[in-house]
Amino acid sequence: MNVPPRRTATALLAVALVVAGQWFGPVPAAGQRAGENERHPAGTPVPVIYDSDMDFDDASTLALLCEEHKLGRIDLRAVTVANNGFGEPRRALTHARSVLDQCGLPQVPTADGATGAGVHPAPPELVSTIETVLTAALADADHPTPPSPITAAQLIALTARTAPRQVVVLATGPLTNLADALASDRVRGRIARIHVMGGALAVPGNLYGSALPGFDNSQEFNIWLDPGSAQRMLTRARPGVVRLVPLDATRFVPITPAFVSRLGADQHAPGARIAYRIASQPDLAALIDLGIMYWWDALAAVSVVHDGVVTLSRTVPVSIVQDGVQSGRTVTTRHGTPVRAAIEADRAAFEEIFLDSLNGRR
Repeated sequence: MNVPPRRTATALLAVALVVAGQWFGPVPAAGQRAGENERHPAGTPVPVIYDSDMDFDDASTLALLCEEHKLGRIDLRAVTVANNGFGEPRRALTHARSVLDQCGLPQVPTADGATGAGVHPAPPELVSTIETVLTAALADADHPTPPSPITAAQLIALTARTAPRQVVVLATGPLTNLADALASDRVRGRIARIHVMGGALAVPGNLYGSALPGFDNSQEFNIWLDPGSAQRMLTRARPGVVRLVPLDATRFVPITPAFVSRLGADQHAPGARIAYRIASQPDLAALIDLGIMYWWDALAAVSVVHDGVVTLSRTVPVSIVQDGVQSGRTVTTRHGTPVRAAIEADRAAFEEIFLDSLNGRR
């Protein structure tokens, strides 16, 4: 594990910081197939901050972002991890660093945060399974996890403030780190777009296992983990900045054994090899065979860069239920935060783009 370059980069950033409706109703459709191609004029790659809880899907998504960075489509400037999601605390940061190392990007600054934060703990049986899958796939059981000199929220804030232009934040876990970073007006003004994999607008939720008792399964996991932070993120973000990729869209992109086989036969870059090793782990393969696993986070990442993958709704006002059996539910309400949400996805287009990008193909 190539730690020194990363620690130096993050330490330098630390120095800079010191001196520097209640219902399942129809979602208004825009009637357009849209991507969220965030590249600036003249093809300049947009600075991207990736915040996640580093479960199996996040790790594959990070591998994708690494290859997009090397292709010049994005400028991956920071990777942050929330310890109140499906990744095991501290080990989640190790896995993020392992992916960056194996993709040849050890210099990307990393940090973790949100330890012990949130309202609803992730089911321990799922956390354990994900840790087993990622440790085997990334072969990083004995890798150390040197702490970052700053927290994840501080790294998000600093990266946004010091980037050469406004940044895009991709968030695919609980929104604790991002909500904390958005407490600063200076940070809010430096974010061009926030893409969130989260929520369920006109479809049921995806809670399962020990998370189900006491809830009505109208919730999507990422928002359910820390509904307070999800609401703070919506409230603090500048108007028009937030894009949701909820379960309404991700239901179109299941992980299938057929696609995993295609990935296994097409491994020409580190990103593809990492994603295949993860998807082919026995514990995860068994869940894929049951038809209950989806490319939740990868769809959100692909839609940041590539056109023609998701269909966006018209602007809808949303908020997050905080209490009761619907705690963590994303609802449309008159006084909610205006967002646009992906409501459909083109599975064939997604799979082709995902496979090509993982392999470093333009």
